[in-house]
This record gives sequence, structure tokens and C-alpha cells, in this order.
Amino acid sequence: MLMIQPPATSLFEPVWDRYGLRLALVFGNQAAGGLCPYYAASRCHHCDIGAGEGRAFQNEDNLGRLEWFQARYAAVLPEVAHLVLYNSGSTLNPRELAPEVLEAALGWARGLPKLTLVSLDSREAFITPEAVESACRACGRELHPILGLESADDHVRNELLAKKMSPEGIRRAFRTVGGVAVRGWRVGVDVNVVIGGPGTSFRSAVQDAVATARYALELGREAGVRVDLNLHPYYPSRRGRDRFPEHGRCPLSLVFRVLEALDALRKGEAPDTGLFLGWQDEGHDQDQDTRSLELSIAGRAFSAFNRTQDALALQVALG
Repeated sequence: MLMIQPPATSLFEPVWDRYGLRLALVFGNQAAGGLCPYYAASRCHHCDIGAGEGRAFQNEDNLGRLEWFQARYAAVLPEVAHLVLYNSGSTLNPRELAPEVLEAALGWARGLPKLTLVSLDSREAFITPEAVESACRACGRELHPILGLESADDHVRNELLAKKMSPEGIRRAFRTVGGVAVRGWRVGVDVNVVIGGPGTSFRSAVQDAVATARYALELGREAGVRVDLNLHPYYPSRRGRDRFPEHGRCPLSLVFRVLEALDALRKGEAPDTGLFLGWQDEGHDQDQDTRSLELSIAGRAFSAFNRTQDALALQVALG
């Protein structure tokens, strides 16, 4: 079997979060054309990740990629505490990632000595009791589906971004995970929040992020499961720039304001919630020079925040 290397832009370096060393792995999408079906249907106007790698993967391709990952990260795998699996779509959709491939990846992960958590990216439609329980059984660790909520504002999420995620579907996904928890499995939900995306202004973006976090935390409380938040500053992708030509990238000053607001929310209302600022764009940011400059200014501070979960670390790291 050939080892299938991912594109350099989809290759994540290990970073730290509240659990310890965090490693994200990107598999190929196995749906038609290698496209996320929602992307193929012209959904998710802010994002190009669903475009995949330009071809549909087969089982042997992804199993070969798993072998490549094992070799590439051999030196750090014994230290990995949090493993995140992506496939440019929904890892819990059997059309996009074959169950036998997912089971192989999770079975391998089960052998990582310090692993405590596995997160699986998926749309809400594929977060079913059967899929979640099967993944829990395979990995033998705490498991979190990752839900790309982006915004609690229905107009922003469903009309502007065209996510077409109904409140009922979102609540059903949380309740599904809660039902799996009742049956004794260790589960939670990771929720993606876009900072400063289309439909928000500099002034309203903090309110939108806080409202989205509160919405996710409330759904978690209703379902009886813990929620972690992945925070993603908006950048103009190709599709996003075509759709929202007048809406610029999220400025660093806004990112800091949102981190401080969500840190206060977490400390006051949900101390068990983890916050993670994600800066990986998989090469889709249309302003790469600006992105590089921002990371040179703030990358160290963001890493400190992810590791310490404390907004004070931002100020210390920035000097």
C-alpha cells in the first residue's frame, strides 16, 4: 500500500490546548469528486475547505494516508493527548469517510499512550446514536463530534453563510450526544464559532461570539454534556470573497476582544469549557501575506492562550 501524503497546506503541526498536545489529521473525502456534499450544493459561503483535494479518495488511499501520518508524526505521537480528525467534510458520514477507514484510524488512536480525547468533524445530520457509539467503541477514549455552528444568529448562519442548520437539527445533535452519554460513554461536543464573519461589524462581532457561545453552552447543559469552543477568526476565502467582497478579514484587535469576553464567560459560567483559537487555514486565506504578518505579531500570544486558557496570557506573551 502506498503512503499518501497530504498537501502541505493541510498538514497540521502539533500545538497545545487545555488537554495537552493536540494533533489534527486531514484525510481525503470519499464522496463524489472528493467534495463535501454541502460544498457541492453551494452551501457554506464563507469556506473553501469543502473543496477537498480535487479527487475522491478510496479506502486504500486513506489507509495509506494513515500509514503516512504514523511515520510523519512518530516522534510526537507518544505525547499526543487530543487527536482531531478532519476530511474536508463530515467524518461521520459513511459516504465521505468509509466506516472501515474511520474504525482503522480510531483503533490506531486507541494505542496512543497519553490520548484522552478524540474530536471528529461532522455536520449535524450525521451525528447519530449509532455513529457516535461506534466511534466511542473504536477509540476507547472521550469523544467529541465537532459541530460547525459558526453563529447562533439564524440569519447569519443560514441566510448569509448558507449553512442551512436549523435550530431543531442543532438541538437534535446535542440530544443525540447526550443520549450516548446516558448510556455510559464519555462524550461531549466541540462547537466552531466564527469571529467577525459576514453579517457582523466590529461592534457586533463580540456580541455575536458571546451569544453563540452561550447558545452552545445552554444546549450542552440541556443535553448533559460538556462543550468546548473552537474559535476561528474570519478570513476571506475564494468563495467568501466572491460572496462578500466588501467584508474584510477579522482584525487582530477584534480577536483579542473576543478572547477576553469568552474567557470571562467561561470563568463565570462554564469553567469546564475549553477554548481553542484555531489559525490553520489549509491554504484558503486569500491574503497570505497579511496572515503571515498577523501570526508573526500574535501567534505566540494565541498559543499561550490555548495552553493556559487565560486571557492574561495574551498580555504577557505580547509583552
